Amino acid sequence: MFGNDHFASVKESFADQFEQTDQGMLVYRKNQKGPAIRVTPEEFDRFTDDYARRIRYSSWGMVGSLLVFIGIVIGWTVLTNSDLPQFIMYVGMGAIAGASVAYMMHARGAPARELEPRTPIAGERSKGEMRAVMLRKISYGQLAGTAAASFVIVLGPVSKHGLSGWNRLWLLFPAAVVAATGIQAFRKWRFEREHPNDVY
Repeated sequence: MFGNDHFASVKESFADQFEQTDQGMLVYRKNQKGPAIRVTPEEFDRFTDDYARRIRYSSWGMVGSLLVFIGIVIGWTVLTNSDLPQFIMYVGMGAIAGASVAYMMHARGAPARELEPRTPIAGERSKGEMRAVMLRKISYGQLAGTAAASFVIVLGPVSKHGLSGWNRLWLLFPAAVVAATGIQAFRKWRFEREHPNDVY
């Protein structure tokens, strides 16, 4: 459930908030948009290592909590010979997942809280700059994978119910996803042709 690839991608997403400027300085931008705050390489290593450790604790803590909760539910059923109301199960699992997500978000914001007293060296990015950042970072492979995944998602319902009558509406989902990813791919291609040397 939480393999090395999962933790690596989460850590990479966090590390994307730190970037090198044209002058060779390392800066932190909250969610890649906020004001640029200068940091040292040592601080970068500390922030990313702390975040990776906290995410591991949170992920495995959530799994452990869910297992304990399920054990309590099973124990209740065996001892009382009656099932817990479904809404209690939903509330319990939702509370565990919500607490884990809240902790992850708190951990992600640690650099912003610690670096808040520092004077930024640049303001936050505009909407246009953020669009450029996103177009730079997303790959054509990711766009193609998203389009392919949309067909996989509807494969189950289509194989079960066929494509007769109203079931044909299932095809609208992958068609919409393919159209959206195609538009994004075109925007990325056009942007890279118009701004081949821009760095964000």
